[in-house]
Amino acid sequence: MTTNFFQNIASLNVPGNWKLTLHTDESGNFTISALFTALHNADNALKAIPPMLLKGTPDELDEGFFEVITQPVQQTAGLYDNLNAYHKEVEEARLKSKMEQDKKAKENKAKAGANGSKDDIEIGEPKPSKEDKRKAYVQAMIEVNELKAACKYGEALAVLPVISEYPEKETEITKKAEELTRLKALKDKNLELFHA
Repeated sequence: MTTNFFQNIASLNVPGNWKLTLHTDESGNFTISALFTALHNADNALKAIPPMLLKGTPDELDEGFFEVITQPVQQTAGLYDNLNAYHKEVEEARLKSKMEQDKKAKENKAKAGANGSKDDIEIGEPKPSKEDKRKAYVQAMIEVNELKAACKYGEALAVLPVISEYPEKETEITKKAEELTRLKALKDKNLELFHA
């Protein structure tokens, strides 16, 4: 038997992850839960997007499944693209702002050096400011969530901030580590079952 299901998925031209759950009842009718998520998800708010639920006979679903899901999937993909673009622009603005601040700091240091001030001499590596540490933490957690959305739990664990550097975030980091460890174990177990 030949089916064009995967060709129809490809024709939607929306790269991402699909989670499909099929349920059949005693009378042969189907209930399908279809959830589409983007490959790189930078926003936790998108976890609120519910799966699409479709019910019908096999013939009804064969005829109408892709007609029903095409528009919602394309809208969801557009939402992911817009949010990811927004996060990239915010990051670019942050970097430009940091570059501008660094430039002003160098100018001030050069002026102070020209005046012979010894107070501006730096010894060793400067300590990062609280704001820099906070930004680094937020950026790391965004990357962790993107890797989690892509089901790359081991990589997400590797990127997870270290508690010793952020003791005030110990509870949040611990919970995230436990969640990622649990998801990684489930994924590994499912892969073992799949290959068995």
